[in-house]
Order: sequence, then structure tokens, then C-alpha cells
Amino acid sequence: LQAFLNRVHVVLGSESCDLDSAVSSLAMAYFLSRTSSGRLGAPLVVPVLNIPRSQFYLRADVLLLFREAGIAMETLVFRDDVDLARLYANRRLALTLVDHNQPGGAVVEVMDHHQPERTASLSCPVNVEIVASCATLVTERILSRPLEILDKQLALLLYGAMVVDSVNLSRLVGKVTVKDSQIVHMLQTQFPDLPSSGALHSALHKAKFSLSGLEMNHILLRNMKTVARGDLRAAVSVVYMSLESFLLTKNLQQQLSDFCQSQQLDAVVAMTIFSSDQSYQPVRQLVIYSPDPVLRQEISHALQNTQSPALCLSPASSPYKDILAYHQGNALASRSKLLPVLAHFLSHWCRGNGTDEQVDQSADGLPHDNGNGPPPPPMNSLVDGCPLNGDFNQEALMEKFRRMDGFGHASPEDVDSFIFKEETLKKSF
Repeated sequence: LQAFLNRVHVVLGSESCDLDSAVSSLAMAYFLSRTSSGRLGAPLVVPVLNIPRSQFYLRADVLLLFREAGIAMETLVFRDDVDLARLYANRRLALTLVDHNQPGGAVVEVMDHHQPERTASLSCPVNVEIVASCATLVTERILSRPLEILDKQLALLLYGAMVVDSVNLSRLVGKVTVKDSQIVHMLQTQFPDLPSSGALHSALHKAKFSLSGLEMNHILLRNMKTVARGDLRAAVSVVYMSLESFLLTKNLQQQLSDFCQSQQLDAVVAMTIFSSDQSYQPVRQLVIYSPDPVLRQEISHALQNTQSPALCLSPASSPYKDILAYHQGNALASRSKLLPVLAHFLSHWCRGNGTDEQVDQSADGLPHDNGNGPPPPPMNSLVDGCPLNGDFNQEALMEKFRRMDGFGHASPEDVDSFIFKEETLKKSF
């Protein structure tokens, strides 16, 4: 078993762990494991959901689709189950990134639908295409190989992610592309008993926007992405409510302050989203908070003045003097468009304040690869606070695999053949 676990190929989605990211991680890992099956020395392929296990309950739409697809929740692997930084330091890690493409060490492949942040190389092919959903690209990749691994359960996962990210293929929202529509139609044709896209989108949309029983820190954590430059760290959280409702939250300023402190943030930007009618066209508004009044104001200026793209911000009334609020005129400028603007601002701020920007971490939680081999694991690694003493809790992972496939015992020779084979995924899905 120790020899088998010497090399690990992790498929890692974005830290928001939204539906598209979670589905793409599982589907891509399944594809890679099937296409490498039987190769001598092939590494263990593990899909890792890029949030702590304790936060998974906040992803109501992901939970809903996974349950509908019959995924056994106890078989899922989360980022606090695996010490990626230690594996990387020991040269035992390969990373495939899906639904994000930030620079970082150990990355051997990227598949994403956001603006590229890294360039391709012989050792790391980068497949970045601006479509509505990363699941579209993963499905295309699966269908490109003669190996038939796509069944109804896997199709349901991919179909659900594409329907949500394309807003039920709505051209009014401006996200869907010809490729998204073609892939969705292909799945509908191949699996005619899939639920209607309208019904599926409605159910997942309702779950995604439900805030029932959630406190403000949970709402902000639910769909948060961070960006760090030098010693500055900021977050952008998507919040599914109107700006007015958000600002009416009791003790909001104190809650935002506590959130920044607990998450070690210098600033947080909340992008509130709600639909004004049944067309699902989004209304986007921004809230900017930082305990540092100068940083707060400078972030505001950067977002107001950016032209790539122009957010078209106009001031909105705020009951708190330390919380800035804005209506966003450009409703097509999603968080993925805002994050590079914020990252550029933080870089400029660090240089202006004499901070060494080279100490920042990539979004995959691993240090940047300078070509001289991996440095020691960073203190604020992806799995900071992970209770594991080694690279993996091997017995815990083996128990997961036994549950996935119904095996009571497994030898090292058995593991390679059953971890992600078709029967395993059918029982998980």
C-alpha cells in the first residue's frame, strides 16, 4: 500500500466549491482514472472538493444534485482530508485544476472557463475556453475518447452543472455559448429520461438561493473566493439576496468585522445577486468593507475606475459609515471579472507600500514553482490546520474506497483496479 500511495494525482476545483467546480472535479477524476487504468505506475487519482468538510452543508444545490445522483457522501474527499503541501514538498503530487487556473506548483493540466491566468507549457497543457460552465469542457473531453464511461448518473451531474451555470441556456443573461447548448442537447438526446432543464434549473436555483437558517458568516463563506498579494488578503463573496436585505442585517458592521478577523482578511467585497423577474436576469450590487478606512476607500476607487470591464458602479445608501454600497450597472460583470481587478489593485498597493509581493500564495494553496524544486510547505497552506500527521490518513481513505465499492478487504494490487472503476462510480453516483 505504501508503494501504491507514493504518487497521487489530485483533481482540484476552485475554492468556492460551487456546483460546477464540485461536479467537474469528480467527473474529471473519473475520466483520468479510467483512461490511465492498467498503466504500470499510474498514480492514484483523487477528486478533492476544495473546502473543509465542515462547510459542505452550506452548498445546498451541490448537496441536492449529489443526492439526486445517488452519490454516497461519505466517499467524498475534502481539502482537509489531504495534506497537499506535504505531498508537494515530497515530490509526490500532481495537480489537475478544474474551474480555475491560477499559477502554482505541481500543476500538470488545467481545464477552465475563466480568463487565463497561466500559460500552457509542454509539462502543463492549459485548456481554457470561455463557455458558461467548466462541466461543458469536461463533458466534451469525456466524449472525445472512444472509451464509453458516460452513463445516466454521470450525465445528470454534468447536465445539472451546465444548466445552472448557463441559467437554463438563457441567451438573455449572456453566459451561454453555442458549445454549451450543443453539449446539453447531446446529453438530452443520449439520455432522454433526464429531467427537463427548466425543472432541474428551478430546483437547483431555489436551493442555491436559499438562506434559510444561515447566519451572516455562513452566508459569506458559502460562495467565497480569496485573493492574496504580499501580506494582504481579500475575499469576494457572492450573496444571494438584494442589497437592501443585506444592509438590513442586524449588527452588520460588527459581523463583517468579526468575519474579517476569523478568516484573516483585510477586506471583504460582497456581491449581492437577485433576480428581478422570472427571466433570471441578475441584479448585481456591491458592498465593500475593510477595518482599514484607507484600504476600503482605495478598493472602492479601483472598482469604480476599472474599465476591464467597467462595472458601472453608482453609490447606494448605506446605514453604516464604514460600509460602502454600490449599484452595479453592468450586470454581466460577474465575480470572475471582478477578481482580477482586485488582484491587480492589491499588487499595486503592495508595491506602493514596499511589501514583497513574491510571498503570496497561489489559489491552489501551493507555493509558486520557481523551477528549482519545491520549497518547504507554506505555513498558510491549503490545508492549514489539517490534523493529519502524514500525507494521507491511509486507513481512512481505504475505508472510503471499501465503502465506494463494497469491498471488505483490499490489497495494494486490488486498489489500482477498483478505486474509480465503473462499478465504483455507479455505486457512488
